[in-house]
Amino acid sequence: MLTTGQLPAFFPDLVDTRVESALALVHSRFSTNTFPSWPLSHPFRYVAHNGEINTVQGNRNWMRAREALLQTKLLPGEIDRIFPICTAAASDSATFDEVLELLHMGGYELAYTPC
Repeated sequence: MLTTGQLPAFFPDLVDTRVESALALVHSRFSTNTFPSWPLSHPFRYVAHNGEINTVQGNRNWMRAREALLQTKLLPGEIDRIFPICTAAASDSATFDEVLELLHMGGYELAYTPC
C-alpha cells in the first residue's frame, strides 16, 4: 500500500533502463469506501478490474449454488476439493478473478464471446 510517488523507490526496476516489459500495470486508488488492506488488494491474476461490483454477495451465492453442477475430466480426483470457488472475505475483484480463472481453466478462452 504505497502512494504513486513511492513506487520507484519500492520497485526500482520500474525506473531501470535495462528492464524491458511488454506490459506494466499499476492500480492507484484515489478514493474508496474501504480502508486499504492486503487481503482486499486486487489479485490481478486473470483480470485487471477497477470498478465496483454491487452484487458481490448475490454473485457469490449463485456460484455456490452452481458448484453442485460442476463437472470436469480436467481435474483428477473429486472436484469438490476446489470448493468454494469464491473466497467469502475477498474483494469484488478477487471474486470476479476466481470465477474467470475457473472458466478459463475449464476451457473458455479469455476473449470468449457467446453466440
